[in-house]
Order: sequence, then C-alpha cells, then structure tokens
Amino acid sequence: MCTLFALLMVITSEGNNGFLQITVHIPGENKGLIQLLVFDSAAGFPDQPKKAVRSKSAPVDAGKAIFLFSGLKEGFYAASAFHDADEDGVMRKSIFGMPKDAYGFSNDARKPFSIPSFTNASFFHSKGGSSVEFTLKSP
Repeated sequence: MCTLFALLMVITSEGNNGFLQITVHIPGENKGLIQLLVFDSAAGFPDQPKKAVRSKSAPVDAGKAIFLFSGLKEGFYAASAFHDADEDGVMRKSIFGMPKDAYGFSNDARKPFSIPSFTNASFFHSKGGSSVEFTLKSP
C-alpha cells in the first residue's frame, strides 16, 4: 500500500508539471542527430552538459527532431542544440574555436560574434505544458 502511494505521488507530481516539447528544425537535412541541452539557469548555458537539467539526442527526420520532457518544474528554461552530422556527440570546431556544425538556441536567439545570454534564449515553461520551436543555423 505504501509503495502504491509513493508511485501515485511521483505520477501526480510529474503530471502537475506538464510536458515540455521542443522541436528543433534543420531545413534540408535528413541525417545525423540533434544534440540538445536544457538549462534552468545561466550556469553552464549553452554548452556544459553537466550543468544542464536535461540532455538528449534525437535523429533528424524530415528536417527536424522532436524532444519530449516530463518532470520539469514551472519556470524559465533555455535550450541549445547542434547538428551532430557524424553522430559522435561532439560539436566540430575550427582551429579558432568557431562552430563548424549548425547550431541554435531557443527563441532563435542570436548575437553577432558571440553566444546569446540565458535571458535572451529563455522561455517560460508552465505547469500546463509548453511547446518551443527553433531553427539551427549554419555557421
């Protein structure tokens, strides 16, 4: 009986937080993976997986990848993603540290010659659930 109660508490608490669906577009692509990180603060954003609250990879299908998360509390989040064409889990960079793979951020946030801030890329995830879309851009 105690186990059943604990299970119901977990299901109820996840259900109250709603699902977060993130769709990442990469026009013209049909291969490789999209690597996605979700952050709940500026710490680690956009490229430190250990500081992300969620990380996932998904195959590109018809120019997009769709991610579904549960159990996230209501609040502000920001996402970053890149196209992992060779499926090795690592973003390719030039000798100057510039990305060679297509990349992007929630809100389609962009900042010339720099990465956008957590604030610029952030969106509000509500208890009722949220849906976010953004497009990866080639470097």
